[in-house]
Amino acid sequence: MKKRYIIIINILIIGLILFIIVKYANDRATESDYSSIASFENMTTTTAQIIANYLEDEQHLCDIWANYINGSADAGTPMTIEEAISYIRKAKISPEISGHLIYIDDGSMAGISTTASTTDPSDYSVKYSHISIFENLEISNVNGAVNLTRAYTNPLNGVQSIAFLNNVKVVDSETGAMREGLIIRVVPVSRLEQKLVFLKGEYENVEISLIDWDGDYMIHGKSLKNSNFFEYFKSYNPMSTQEYNKVMDAIRTGTGSMHIRNSKREDSVIAYTPLSGIESWFLVAYIPAKELTASRSIDWLLLGIVSVGLMVLLHFNIFILLKFNRKLSVAAQAANQANEAKSLFLSTMSHDIRTPMNAIIGMNEMILRKSSDDETLMYSESIRTAGNTLLGIINDILDFSKIEAGKMEIIDVDYNFVSLLNDLVNMVQRRAEEKGLSFELDVDRNIPGIMHGDEIRIKQVITNILSNAVKYTKEGGIVFSVSGQKCEDNEDYVILHVSVKDTGIGIKKEDLDRLFVAFERIEEKRNRNIEGTGLGMAIAQSFLEMMDSKLQVESEYGKGSVFSFDLKQKVVKWEPIGDFDTAFKRFLSERKKYRVQFVAPKAKMLVVDDTEVNLKVFCSLLSETRMQIETADSGDACIALFKRIRYDVIFLDHMMPDKDGIETLKEMKALLDTPNKDTPVICLTANAVSGMREMYINAGFDDYLTKPIDTGRLESMLLRYLPPELVEKPADTSGDDDKKAEAKRSILVVDSDIAFLRQVKEWLSDSYNVVVVKSKEQALTYLEKHDADLILIDLNEESQNGFDKSKIIRNNFREIDRDEIISQVNEFFDDSTITRL
Repeated sequence: MKKRYIIIINILIIGLILFIIVKYANDRATESDYSSIASFENMTTTTAQIIANYLEDEQHLCDIWANYINGSADAGTPMTIEEAISYIRKAKISPEISGHLIYIDDGSMAGISTTASTTDPSDYSVKYSHISIFENLEISNVNGAVNLTRAYTNPLNGVQSIAFLNNVKVVDSETGAMREGLIIRVVPVSRLEQKLVFLKGEYENVEISLIDWDGDYMIHGKSLKNSNFFEYFKSYNPMSTQEYNKVMDAIRTGTGSMHIRNSKREDSVIAYTPLSGIESWFLVAYIPAKELTASRSIDWLLLGIVSVGLMVLLHFNIFILLKFNRKLSVAAQAANQANEAKSLFLSTMSHDIRTPMNAIIGMNEMILRKSSDDETLMYSESIRTAGNTLLGIINDILDFSKIEAGKMEIIDVDYNFVSLLNDLVNMVQRRAEEKGLSFELDVDRNIPGIMHGDEIRIKQVITNILSNAVKYTKEGGIVFSVSGQKCEDNEDYVILHVSVKDTGIGIKKEDLDRLFVAFERIEEKRNRNIEGTGLGMAIAQSFLEMMDSKLQVESEYGKGSVFSFDLKQKVVKWEPIGDFDTAFKRFLSERKKYRVQFVAPKAKMLVVDDTEVNLKVFCSLLSETRMQIETADSGDACIALFKRIRYDVIFLDHMMPDKDGIETLKEMKALLDTPNKDTPVICLTANAVSGMREMYINAGFDDYLTKPIDTGRLESMLLRYLPPELVEKPADTSGDDDKKAEAKRSILVVDSDIAFLRQVKEWLSDSYNVVVVKSKEQALTYLEKHDADLILIDLNEESQNGFDKSKIIRNNFREIDRDEIISQVNEFFDDSTITRL
């Protein structure tokens, strides 16, 4: 490519970056503006309600005055105007508020007030004939909900006020004739303004105006210069008559906001809303736009720095491109070195992760073999399944060839749906309970028990969804539902419908498309305290697409979300799972017990590993084969034994300090005078990276076995390499095991003393299955899902209510020795047996 083309392209890129920076800043400011104006509108609506409530209260007080005065007239004892004013003077509470009563039947609009004139303290007369505040009121009939005037100057004290009105009937003290009057409750505008003090905390320069249908003010904002709001708008915001009429219609018919120019030609914002309960009155909130909207001024210094940086980058790119051909070979060599370093890193990580996994899974396998306690087996089964799931994920992560290819494989196997469901519940339920959330499981009883699919990927998808539901839910709970329906177009398949519903924070509609973008976290500022990288939903969607499915999302912001998908699975056994808890217990009891494939008491084996726990696991896994197993913890120790003792098979670890497995094997192969010239040597390795098999075979190993060690693969490999004459068929002892398991009775011990519980369990475990709990609540929870033949409760503990009293022994067990406790237990079961007979 020619140099000028490179420069042009780079300049275009620089321009595009600068454009994006400016546009991004402007878009953010626009979003902020919309949010601020929306808040301002909400404030206006709230303010309108406050004002409406206040006006109704004031009108109500005025109506009380009128009702009392009119009540006297209706009762035949009408008041004179002086008596009415005397009553009002006693009834009004605040000295700021005054009452005026004027005659309206003779058009004089004159009367008296509860307060004197400020210029003449002895003058209580008042006259409204020169005050034009009644033009739009039919004052002879003002019996509406709220009847008030626009703001005006109180003729007695010069205070800007508003008046609440009602009609009254009084008697003329001179003629004795009934007169029509108007009672006026005069309230200073400052009283209303005091109700709006809270606005100053949020909006310093906000001004509230109240206008009528024609735009005339009841309360006048000081910045709105004209005497009519619509005239003010028209004066400083030139527009056509049609546009002006649209503005008036908008203000008169709804709630909203708009930008206007004020008398200084500055941009301002008004928000408007009708006053509820008051016909044809509207609240208008005014504020300078600069107090609401973000500044859009461009930081030229920042743009200059960015521009200079991009120009430096442009020259640097040109320099690199000119030098590229000469450095291509060096870059290729560096890439190969990086590739080798990555392979070494993956190999090391494979060893460092799989080595402790070998101990975990191996020791757990021994628990599964040796334990007969149902609860222990349930916990151990969960460890086994979770360990295998983790191992499957590690295998995918560490498979170098798959990483290089940028793809992941779906591996379908037969799996037990109850076991899969239990793993999911165990992984999520505790986290939900720790946050105080409810966790509800709704499982279709008719779902087939055994299906064929990628169990690991299905669990990974559902775990991501459930984990997100727990993370983003603060109160309420999660409902995990699974239902199944037979596939219409293929009778060998079932459609699983999986749904997770939560009461969490929800997702905005505009954010739904971002949900499945890798490394994208929605509302990062709001959710910054929630852990996560933003990969979970993207990974889940990718796996579902590989299984011909898709994740569906329904969400209401602030109320919760529902994540669901439909998955087609092949059915292996159509027998339905039924009740989930019962099905899982049945799965544990029917789980295939370990049975050794062979015994070889005359066979000799050497196992070499630098980690003591790995040697212990290896020997424990083969204990029932009765093979003669010797161990060595280093390459030199292995060679010393190799020289003088004949072995039938040797397992040699690869990654060992000082001298690794390959170096040790080379020395072994170089020895000529040794009894193990033809002994098969199998590499024992935690390195599961692709291509390792070829490497070990080329190094001289006969085979290789990966950690964590699978007992079935290990025994099958030994059958392949051990001399046939040394291998014997194992005796069938399954019947004896079943009888032993059946003979054991179950005992539940309830006591708050942990040391005592451990002691009792040690005393009774040889003859009984013993479960210990620290409280009555834990005991009742255990008994919901398990049976107990006997319950031991110390007299110092809580009452026995809620338990089957026929199974309880209560005593001061902490004061009784071992023999006495065992005697009481044995006596209970002996008596129970006699009773049943």
